[in-house]
Amino acid sequence: MKQTILVLTTMALFAACGGGADTSALGKKRAERDSLKTVYAELGVKIKDIETWLAENDSTVRRNLSTVTSTAVVAGTFAHYVDVHGMVKADRSAALFAQGGRVRSILVKPGDQVRAGQLLISIDNDLVEKQIAQASTAAELARTTFEKQDALWKQKIGSEMQFLQAKAQMEQAQAGLAALHEQQRLTNITSPFEGMVDDIMVRVGDMASPMQPVARVVNLSAVQLEADVPEGYLRSVKAGAPVKVRFPSLNETFDGELDHVGQFIDPANRTFKVTVRVPKAEAYMRPNLLSDISIQNGNNDSALVVPSRTVLQDVAGNNYVYVLDVTRDDEAVARKIMVQRLSEYKGRISVAPVKAGELKGGERVVDEGAKNVTEGTTVRVANN
Repeated sequence: MKQTILVLTTMALFAACGGGADTSALGKKRAERDSLKTVYAELGVKIKDIETWLAENDSTVRRNLSTVTSTAVVAGTFAHYVDVHGMVKADRSAALFAQGGRVRSILVKPGDQVRAGQLLISIDNDLVEKQIAQASTAAELARTTFEKQDALWKQKIGSEMQFLQAKAQMEQAQAGLAALHEQQRLTNITSPFEGMVDDIMVRVGDMASPMQPVARVVNLSAVQLEADVPEGYLRSVKAGAPVKVRFPSLNETFDGELDHVGQFIDPANRTFKVTVRVPKAEAYMRPNLLSDISIQNGNNDSALVVPSRTVLQDVAGNNYVYVLDVTRDDEAVARKIMVQRLSEYKGRISVAPVKAGELKGGERVVDEGAKNVTEGTTVRVANN
């Protein structure tokens, strides 16, 4: 029994001695691990600092950065235009109509120059001529009767009523004769002004109708453009404003100014009419020729101008651009500048910084690739 107790006590002492040795080794390893971790962390910080320095100073290292293009903020003049479609109108362009009758003769042909009052087309008016002859005889008789009655009345012979009746009959006969002469004049087609015969719409023997024109005379010495402008530009479009005119079908252009601004708004299309006087040297002008007219309705001599696509908008509706602060040859840091949109025309926009002085002109702003940029982002500039 004593031997058994001794054996157990000896085994317990051995076990205690062995466990102590194992515990001491674990502690040392844990301490060694913690020490290495501390060294590793310090080395990691140092390595990161060295990599950052190398990235900024070693030209042979290229970082994985977003690539953008840039464009300059231009300080200068910005003009805004209203673009409308116009049509050439001749001040003197007339379609001529007949009162009716058969065409007796055509005295001119298209392209002939004519003077005011010149006979162009003769219409068969024999009936009117016979009526004129009859009316002339009656008017002559009425005039003779009045002269005799007037002589008697001056001698106090006859009644006043006879004198007044003779006078009225003479005036009535003369008026009837004048009406027939006017009818005869209207029967024949004459030129209302000096110009060129543009077209003859009838042939000899045709019956002229009051509903259909028989000829057209045009004078191109005074030509203008007419266009309709939306009523929203009523306050900004003024007479005398510079205009640019282009004729797409002819590829011709000229610069002019707005001659007249209409004072009436068409209720059908909510527009008002404007006119542009065409220079006399423009020989290609023809009535109804279509044109594109750009009317200047705004001009700023000290504007800050950028492409429209460079101005972005956040969820709150605020507008901004990214200005590039260059850090090396092809890298820059993006800086957000809040701006106001002032005026936009054909892909260019005039802006003003919300904080005065943040934009002065000459700065480079992000153009293509702006949607991949945030405040403070370092980017590679492809065209810096």
